Amino acid sequence: MKKTLLVLPFLLFINGCGVDEEVEVPPEIKEALSEPEEPKEEIIEEPANEVLSEENTLDSTQTEESSVEPQTQEEFPVSPLSVPDNVSTEEIEIREGVQYLKDSDTPYTGTVFKLHDNGEKEMELNLKDGKPDGVIVTYYENGQKKEQSNFKDGKPADGEWFGWHENGQMKVKMIIEDGETISEEFWNSEGEQVDSSLESEG
Repeated sequence: MKKTLLVLPFLLFINGCGVDEEVEVPPEIKEALSEPEEPKEEIIEEPANEVLSEENTLDSTQTEESSVEPQTQEEFPVSPLSVPDNVSTEEIEIREGVQYLKDSDTPYTGTVFKLHDNGEKEMELNLKDGKPDGVIVTYYENGQKKEQSNFKDGKPADGEWFGWHENGQMKVKMIIEDGETISEEFWNSEGEQVDSSLESEG
């Protein structure tokens, strides 16, 4: 049996998202899941309050209520009743290996997705308490599935892992049990079964 270091480019995720450092990850997946860079806020100094002249002061007979314009409903932000269950990676930030919605102190539970530049889905994964938990799927730019794997509490989980060629043909099927690869099958882009990962690239 082979220890599941899973060196294939099929393997997903960055250690910043809670995955063991042993898992080798392709650069494009690291880039897809890395925390987006926050724009720097420009600090604008406001001038000191000027002393109001006698003409600008409120008349003593004027009430405070009369000087305040009524606010419309749109000016009052509405607090969401529940956390969204499907968000973009742009709405997520990573803190110490755990993923949160921006401006939230609660680890995120729900589905996270990322899009290719052409608008097609690039990746979709489930998070539980801020860590990958469940099925993770990546896609080619043409919309075909690229990889499908399983995680539990941020770590690779037992079960079937799949990879496909860009034309939709099966590329690899792996079965993982107790952290070990117990079987592997490979196919080339013509659908012919081959003996190794290297041959499947043909």
